Amino acid sequence: MGLDCTDSLAVLDALAPEPGWETDLALFSSYSVDLVAVAAIVVALAGEGDDHERLRKAPLARSCERMRDRFRVVCQAGRVAVPTSSRAPTLVIADRWIREVRHDGNERSWHAKLALVRYRSLKAPDGDAEWRLWLGSRNLTRDTSWDSALTAHGEISGSSDPIDKSVARAGAVLADKADLPGWSATNVKDELRRVHWEWPEDIREVVSFAMWPDAQRAPGLPRPPRGLRHVVAVSPFVNGSVARQLSEWGRKTKRRLLTTPSTLAALAAQNTEPLARFSSLHQLDIPVGAEDADADQNETGDDQMVEVHRGLHAKLVWARSTRGDELWLGSANLTERAWDGRNTEAVVHARVASQVGEGLVDGLVKGLATEVRYDQLVTGPPAEDPAEQVLERLRNRIAATWDARLERDDASGTFRCETQAAPLRATDGASLSARLLGQTDWVQWAPNATAVEFPGTALHRQTELVVLELRSTEVPDLVISWVARAGMHPPFDVARDRAVLARLMGPRAFLVWLRTLLDDVTGGAGDDPWPERKGEERPEPANRYGGGSPSATSGAPTLESVLRVWIRNPTAVRQVDQALKTWTREIRDALSEDASQDDRSALGELDCFEAAWNVIRNGLDLEGTGS
Repeated sequence: MGLDCTDSLAVLDALAPEPGWETDLALFSSYSVDLVAVAAIVVALAGEGDDHERLRKAPLARSCERMRDRFRVVCQAGRVAVPTSSRAPTLVIADRWIREVRHDGNERSWHAKLALVRYRSLKAPDGDAEWRLWLGSRNLTRDTSWDSALTAHGEISGSSDPIDKSVARAGAVLADKADLPGWSATNVKDELRRVHWEWPEDIREVVSFAMWPDAQRAPGLPRPPRGLRHVVAVSPFVNGSVARQLSEWGRKTKRRLLTTPSTLAALAAQNTEPLARFSSLHQLDIPVGAEDADADQNETGDDQMVEVHRGLHAKLVWARSTRGDELWLGSANLTERAWDGRNTEAVVHARVASQVGEGLVDGLVKGLATEVRYDQLVTGPPAEDPAEQVLERLRNRIAATWDARLERDDASGTFRCETQAAPLRATDGASLSARLLGQTDWVQWAPNATAVEFPGTALHRQTELVVLELRSTEVPDLVISWVARAGMHPPFDVARDRAVLARLMGPRAFLVWLRTLLDDVTGGAGDDPWPERKGEERPEPANRYGGGSPSATSGAPTLESVLRVWIRNPTAVRQVDQALKTWTREIRDALSEDASQDDRSALGELDCFEAAWNVIRNGLDLEGTGS
C-alpha cells in the first residue's frame, strides 16, 4: 500500500508469481491501455524474469504462449493507444489480451483500475489456489505520475466475510467482460466467494470494497466522519460540486486539497467559489520537459489515453477524526461522474494506521507539492480548441457504437470489416481511415458506409486489432487515432499465434532458450531486445554461448550432458522436448528470404540440435514418459 512515482510497470512486482507457482488466471481492468505495457505484464505474469523495462524476444514469445486464454485486460473503448511501427508486427497478438467496454465516453466510462490474479502451485497443481488483488489509480500505461495503490492476498478458506463477497462480485463483473474460456463470471464468483483476503498491515479494518458498474450500485460521495479534524483530498480532476462538498466537511477542520494547476485554475473561475473554504490548496507541477498534460483533460474530468509525466494521478481521500484515520482509495476522481454511477469505478474504504496519513501529508502534500494561496490563483481553465473538442466527442461516439466483425475472403485473401452502424456520418466534419494493426496502408472509410475491405496479408500479420484515425476537415493537421477490436469470424486458432511468435523469437533466441533450459547458458545472452533500438549493436554471435565461435554443431547437446540434467532436473529435459515439438516447424517457416547470415547459421544449428535430440528422445523414451 502506498503512494509511488515509479514506472507504471511497478505494479508487476506485486503480481508476478512467487517461485514454485504459476499464474493460472489474470483479470485486469483499466481505463486506458498501452499495449507495450500490457506485453510487460504478460511477461511478468508468466514468471519470465524481472527486467520488464527491457523485454527480450524469447521470453516475450514464451510468455504469450503460456498466458494464452489465461489473461485479459478490460478497458474503455477508444482508449487503446496505437503502438509504434517497430512494435506493431508483434503486437498483432494483443487481440488475445484486450476486451473493450463500449460506454459512450461523452457520458460515462469504464474507469476501474484493479487486477485479480489466481496462482497455483507447480508442485501441487490440483491443490488449492492463491489469489492476489491489486487496486489503485494507475492505468496500464507507461506513465510516471504519482499514483496510489494497495495489494491484498487471498486464500481459499470458505469465507463468509461481506468484504470478501464484495470482491467476489467485482470479480464476476470483470470476468463477464473478459470472456475467457473456462472462466465464466459464475465460475470466478463461486471461487472468490470462498477466498478470504488479508490486507496490508497499515489497514486496520476494511469498511467496504466496491466496484460499481452502474448507478444502482454507486455509493455516492463519502460522508465526513464524526469528529473530523483533518482531511486531505487528492485527485488530478475535481469538479466544482464535489470540491464544494469536501470544503464543507467538518467545522473546526483542517481541509487540504491537492490537484493539478489546471484544475485549480478551472475551479477558481467558478462563481460558486468551491475552493474558498479549504484551509490550504496544493498543486503538483508537471515535470520540466514533460508534454502538455492539459491537452489530455476534458470537461468530464476523466484521464485520457496517453498519460506521460502528468505529475499527479493518485485518487484518494484521507480523514482523521476522533475515531481514528480513514482512507478512500481507488480509481475514482473527485467528480460527480465518478461517484454517481455513470462511470465504472473501484474503491476501498478502510480504517488505517496513523502513519498512512502522516506519510501522505509529509511525503506528498508537504514534500513534493507546492502550496498556493487562494487569492493568488490564476483563474480560468486553459483555452480549449473547439475543433479538438468536436473530434474528441466524435471519437467517443464511434468507440461506443463500434460493433465490428472481420471476415476473410478465401478467394481474394482480403478482409472485410463490417459494423452494425456506419461509424462516420457525412455531417461529422471529419474523415475516417482504417487499417489492420499489422499493415501500413490506410483505407478510407466512407461516410455512411458500414464496411471496408483490408488487403490480404501473411498469417503472422493477421489480427483482430484495427487502427482508426480521425482527421478534422476544418483543421487537417488535427488527428486522433486509436486501436479497436473487431472479432474475426471464424476466430484465429493457435497457428496464427505461433506464426507471430516464431517470427519474434527467431532461431537464435530459440536455441538460447533451449540451452538455458539445459543449464548450458544463463539469462538472456544472445537474445535480442524487443523491439530493437536504433543504433544499438547486436551482440556478436561468438559470445552467444558463453564464449567460442558457434559452429554448425555447437548448439547440439550431447547425450552425456542431457543425462546429467535428466538426473537432477528431468522436468527441464521434458520442457526442451515439448518446445522442440511446439516451435521447430514454426521457427523454420518464419525465416524470411532476406534473413541474415546469423539467422541462417542459427537455423543450421537448430537442425543439428533437433537431429541430436531425436536420438536423445528415443534413448530416454520421452514419448513413453508423458513428455
